[in-house]
Amino acid sequence: MPFSAGKLATADIEIIRRALRAAVEGPFFPEWEFGTLFGVNRGTLRAIYEAWPCPTVEPDAVRAGVIGSLNNLLGYPHGEADALRDYFPEGLSVLSATLARLIALDP
Repeated sequence: MPFSAGKLATADIEIIRRALRAAVEGPFFPEWEFGTLFGVNRGTLRAIYEAWPCPTVEPDAVRAGVIGSLNNLLGYPHGEADALRDYFPEGLSVLSATLARLIALDP
């Protein structure tokens, strides 16, 4: 794992799983821009999501996909706030908090 996943709280692991799912399956990111936004293609991100929390793809791809999912769901102007609430009914603060903890663990 590219970051210390063993140090992630169970809640963070779940938020990351939901962020990966939202990024892969949700209406947030157009296909033509996906690779540019994430640094990996949708198929690679799907593989990370399906194997989470123990993905078998390259650590750099996992890092790019996980951090990209959290970050882009928070900041990319997708205009899909209602759809995002379907994935995170508790609010986007859980995404920002998980992203902050994840970045703090990543040397």
